Amino acid sequence: MPEARVVLPLVIFFIMGAAVLWLLWRVVVAGGRARRETASGVAAAEMARRSETLLGELLVVVDEMRRRKIAPQDAEPEMAAAQDALRRYIQDAMALSRSGAWATTAAALAADMERAQRAIDLVAHGGELLADVSGVDWGEGETSVKRGYLNLVHAREAIRERRETIVQVSQAGRSSWGG
Repeated sequence: MPEARVVLPLVIFFIMGAAVLWLLWRVVVAGGRARRETASGVAAAEMARRSETLLGELLVVVDEMRRRKIAPQDAEPEMAAAQDALRRYIQDAMALSRSGAWATTAAALAADMERAQRAIDLVAHGGELLADVSGVDWGEGETSVKRGYLNLVHAREAIRERRETIVQVSQAGRSSWGG
C-alpha cells in the first residue's frame, strides 16, 4: 500500500490541476461569449449606421419631391431601392434579435426600421396622388408626402439614438474588460 507521503501530494496535484483546467475552461467560455456579444453589438451598430445613411440620402430626394423640384416618378427608383435595403436590414436585425445580449436592442432597431418603411410607403402613396393627371387628390398627396417626410426624419432620429446607445453600451462593456 502506498504511503501517505506519496499519495497526499498526488491528490493535491490532481485537485490543483483540475481546478486550473476548470478555470481555463471558464475563461475560454466567457471569452467566447464576450466576443460573440461584442460582434453582435458591432453588427447592430453597423446596421443602424447604414440605415441612418440610407434614410439621410432618401430624405434629400423626398425633400426635393416635397418642394416639387423633382417629379414623383423620378423619386420612385430611390424609394424602391431604400425599401429593398431596409427590408434586408430588418431581416438582419430580426436574426440578431433572436438571441444574445443585444436581442431587445436589435428588435427595437428593427421596429424603427419598419417605421421608416411605413414612412416610405406614405411618401410613395402621396407621390402617386401627386402624379395623378386629374389633380383631384393633390392636397391629400402633398399632405401624405409631408407626413411621410416627417416620419422619415423621426425614424432616422430614432435609429441614430439607438445606434448611439449601442455604441455607448459597447464601449462601456469593453472598458469594463480592460479592452
